[in-house]
Amino acid sequence: MSDRLPGSGRFSLALLSLSVAVLSGCASSSTATKPAELTEFKSSLTVRTTWRTSVGAARGAFLQPAVLENALYAASGDGTLLRVDPQTGAVVWRVSVDAPISAGVGSDGFTVVVATPRGEIVAYGADGKPRWRVQAPSDVVAPPLVGRGLVVIRSTDHRVIAYEVDSGKRRWTYQRQTPPLTLRASSEMAFAGDNVLVGFPGGRLLALALTNGAARWEAVVSESKGTTEVERLSDVVGPVVVDARDVCAASFQGRVMCADPANGNLRWSRDLSARGGVSLSDRAAYTVDIGSNVQAFSRDGASLWRNTKLAHRAVTTPLALVNGAAVGDLAGYVHFLGNEGDLVARVQIDSSPITARPQRWADGVVVLTQDGTLALLAPQR
Repeated sequence: MSDRLPGSGRFSLALLSLSVAVLSGCASSSTATKPAELTEFKSSLTVRTTWRTSVGAARGAFLQPAVLENALYAASGDGTLLRVDPQTGAVVWRVSVDAPISAGVGSDGFTVVVATPRGEIVAYGADGKPRWRVQAPSDVVAPPLVGRGLVVIRSTDHRVIAYEVDSGKRRWTYQRQTPPLTLRASSEMAFAGDNVLVGFPGGRLLALALTNGAARWEAVVSESKGTTEVERLSDVVGPVVVDARDVCAASFQGRVMCADPANGNLRWSRDLSARGGVSLSDRAAYTVDIGSNVQAFSRDGASLWRNTKLAHRAVTTPLALVNGAAVGDLAGYVHFLGNEGDLVARVQIDSSPITARPQRWADGVVVLTQDGTLALLAPQR
């Protein structure tokens, strides 16, 4: 198999510009896309900030923390990688990878992995000691997926590559033809049994065997429509999420869908142009559309609610909570929504955008801003 697909790398400038335009959520002079003003509401949820720690600015990179039971791993755009105690926010160790960081952090609790703009994949131990460094075929913007004895990365030329976690030796590569124009947006992978689930341009979700990278099944998230390359964009965006019942994904100018994780058979889908991925609770699937409207669907696909009060505020993929969901926005606010979609609490971390999706640690919510403020929030009813 050749190292480069025919036509790969075409439209790179258009790809970057388009991604910024449709997914950054930056305000424009148009009234239609002006971020909604935040209005007062009666809070029914108390949210305490347990701790805050500065990890260094992301500098535009797609960075997010790896959240584990006994450790948080975070990175900054200038090449700093650190381990944080999730109970106290204290920095356990801090190292330099000797290069800027473009993607991360991925970790299984034993190995910690980031990627550089030049496509280097860099692995450290949980003690902060370097383990290995290998070169990927192109740059990486999605966090590496670490586990099952592998480090799985997805490069911007849409190759999926698995490396042995102990040595960095390449185990397999999966490559497929993709449309000439794609979004430069982070699309996170997920493990499902002995498969890795990967969303691709063209609205496709694939299950690849961890043993050899062979495609086990393919599900259609959405079909490309329109006559121009821009109109036909339908990339899977944000994280692919999976639990015992469903695997769910969402696509730009496409749909949100859930399927059987064993075979990819569709359970349900709804038309939606997604800004981020999906988050699941026992009762609902949460996602966000390109206009930053947060939406909730029942686990069988029925619409539960749609909150439009955060329109054009560049909100993150929601985090499903026991009683609703939480999202970050372009001004450093974390918004908590209740079971009926109403705003129940709001906390500002700092004034910079939150692009990393909020994540759970114990009963708290871990948030990272672009300026590098890592915080643990504790909702208390």
